[in-house]
Amino acid sequence: MSFDYGSIDLGIKNPFKTEGKVSILRGVIIATLGAYLLFGATSIVKENQISGWILMFFGVSLFGLGLIVLSKGTYALLRYFVGRNHPTSLAKNYNKAQQSSSYEEEKNLSYSASNLEEMLMGRKNITFLEPQGILNRALYTFFPKLLFMPFPIRNMAQKLYIAWIKTAIALISYALVLFVTKFGFAGDIGASILPIYTIFLLIYLVNIWRLASKPIDTDALPEDMVTNLGVKFLTKTVAVSMMAPVVIGMVLSSYLSKGSAAKKTLDTIILTIDNFSPLYFVAGVLIVAIISTLLTILMLKKRLKYNDPVVEVSELRENWQESIHPNEIFVNLDNLVMANRRYKEVPNRIYRELEPYLREEVHGKGVFGGEMIQEIQPKVKEIGLDKSFKLSRLISLIAGNIMLVASSVAIFFLAYTIVDINTLISKGGISSLADIFKSSNAEHRDLIIGALQLLLGAYILKIFGSILSNFAHIMYAEIQFESMLVYFKIEGTFTESKISTGTAIHDSTRSENTLVRSSITPWIIVSKIVSTTFASTGTRNLEHPRYILEMHKNDKELGDIKSDIVKFLKDRESIASITNVRDLNNTAQIYKINESSRANIKDSKYISDSEAGGYIEQKNSGDEVVDEL
Repeated sequence: MSFDYGSIDLGIKNPFKTEGKVSILRGVIIATLGAYLLFGATSIVKENQISGWILMFFGVSLFGLGLIVLSKGTYALLRYFVGRNHPTSLAKNYNKAQQSSSYEEEKNLSYSASNLEEMLMGRKNITFLEPQGILNRALYTFFPKLLFMPFPIRNMAQKLYIAWIKTAIALISYALVLFVTKFGFAGDIGASILPIYTIFLLIYLVNIWRLASKPIDTDALPEDMVTNLGVKFLTKTVAVSMMAPVVIGMVLSSYLSKGSAAKKTLDTIILTIDNFSPLYFVAGVLIVAIISTLLTILMLKKRLKYNDPVVEVSELRENWQESIHPNEIFVNLDNLVMANRRYKEVPNRIYRELEPYLREEVHGKGVFGGEMIQEIQPKVKEIGLDKSFKLSRLISLIAGNIMLVASSVAIFFLAYTIVDINTLISKGGISSLADIFKSSNAEHRDLIIGALQLLLGAYILKIFGSILSNFAHIMYAEIQFESMLVYFKIEGTFTESKISTGTAIHDSTRSENTLVRSSITPWIIVSKIVSTTFASTGTRNLEHPRYILEMHKNDKELGDIKSDIVKFLKDRESIASITNVRDLNNTAQIYKINESSRANIKDSKYISDSEAGGYIEQKNSGDEVVDEL
């Protein structure tokens, strides 16, 4: 959306300053780690070129990542450009003063004019969508207020929920595998290959939480992510968990029957996995997941307290009998009543244009009607979150960034571990990583296992650091607005009649008017709405969908609108008159001429019908009476 500058401030401030400061600090630390590796590469490259290039690769990666984070943090601290066209309209805006921005924001609209009419007339909020699926319904049963949250927050909660559902299913599956192998259902080899299943469990858990760590799309509708996790899925999981160890045990038994070499290879793999300690990583993933979830639930619980999904409107339905042309009613509504209610002189958002019709059905009689929907420019509304929410949001932000820094530190040490592995290979006797695993030297195996542990640890820290920082970002990004949504619908009938004034025979000035008598039936609905949007940094700072969360009565504003309309109707003039001094002087002169003419007629001794024209002879009881009309 283009930036429409205006000198009148709309009061929308940058919500990301705290987040920007923390990101700058993280970017500086990561860039410093990368720079240290780069300097280390310059000193080691002469001794071992491959080791130098390894440090160079990790150094450039960390330094580049640090600069990216630093630039994003700096961007968040810069001026927040808010034009007079922000925030996004609820529906397509037909106001001619905002046509350029109206075209650009079409892809971010949440409603249509028909939707808004439906919400006002039906006293309902179509923003809140019904959850689908048994597991989704279970979530909203335990947290009913979550249904009335904005879509990004609902999606955030659903991501955590689905991650824990899948985690629970994975642990149940692992418990079934443990049961089958420990009690001999998989044969003699079943218990010995249990570490392989542990590795599969670890990989599956990491993948589950990787999906949960993806950034929340603030433009998306509620995601239906758990409908496929029903009874059928659980039945399949139980069946596979019990059958897989049996099948794998049979296959491995057949493989081991080929000779001692196969058994030695399998023993080496199992020993390596044991040294890798996958169960410790599984426990670590669960512990960090619990901590991250508790922080997120704490923020969510505080946010749910400030939820008031009221759906109420103020309504006026009356009938007025006034001497006014119907078109003047619509002109007054558009150009005076609504225009006088602009906020900081920003044009109102017109979601349904006023296109009145005037249809004459018989001579001098007909019907008229018209309707429009307008929204006054939204103004920022403080959510009023307490200190505990702000503290939990800050803790989540800092904790997430600490985990991301720790992930970079793990990569930093991984670089030197890989250099040690390269040095070990270059010394001779070991030509590949496979030789390290086969080596009888435990220190050699520990070196490669340590590298894998650092890599996995860095990835896990990155995942949960992203979860916490992303969720904190959503809480910082929410901006609420308060505005007035008005629906006008006016119908009625009209009748034309003529009225004349100043029609004396000797008068030269007269006023002849066509009087329109209108029967007006207005239907006015006014609601003070609370809407929300989720801001971002960059060129699309406030150009995201805006959702209606609350609809409140506004009887005072409805009364003021009625008062303005009625005042206009009562002050109307039905008879044309003279309004300037020159016309008034000319009329006075004509009046004097008329008076002089009448005086000459009265002084005459004989008045003929042709001369008088305005005299009528009447005889009553033998007397002649001359009446002047």
